[in-house]
Amino acid sequence: MMTACSSRPISEQAIAPIFKLDSVQSLEKYKLFIGHPTPSLYSICRHKTCREIAFVSLSDVQWQNVEALFSPPAISAEYERGQIQQAVALLETYTGEQTNTDNDRAENDSRSGIQGQMDCIDEATNTTVYLRMISKAGLLKWHQEASRIGRGVMTGNIPHNTATIIEIESGTPYAVDSWFEDNGVEPHILPLAEWKSGWWPQ
Repeated sequence: MMTACSSRPISEQAIAPIFKLDSVQSLEKYKLFIGHPTPSLYSICRHKTCREIAFVSLSDVQWQNVEALFSPPAISAEYERGQIQQAVALLETYTGEQTNTDNDRAENDSRSGIQGQMDCIDEATNTTVYLRMISKAGLLKWHQEASRIGRGVMTGNIPHNTATIIEIESGTPYAVDSWFEDNGVEPHILPLAEWKSGWWPQ
């Protein structure tokens, strides 16, 4: 798990960026990250391993468009996961327009000239920010937000990270992985156990 040890619920813990602490400037940047995001002001990571932090402020209309995706409320957990996919994609779109991450391509596209490219650490953090705002707005009925998760470190596989949610009724954790797609495309949501096994989209 990629979260600080705390007895407080995940929803009450400040979201912190994950980056290489290689200078005093990095530490100062870390302090600027908004740990308790709101639609009117939140921060995201960009340029791989949160080398840069950008700030976003959504308009009332933009946030109303996000809320509209959850109306009427979901009739099942599966349906709500579809709503979450749409909301994360829309928030990526709005965020990209303000932070120059709208050209972010799937995975770690290394072609030269691409501005705003993000890696899985950026994506996992940013999706966690979106999920926090959605949750705090009371839009989730069937799920609750959870911590970022990593895989591959202890198994010899390529390290990878994702945001997660938990289905309340069953207790099943799900990965919410936006790294596999371009900016503004719906993330993949699948059982975390399957994701941890090395899942990759076909």
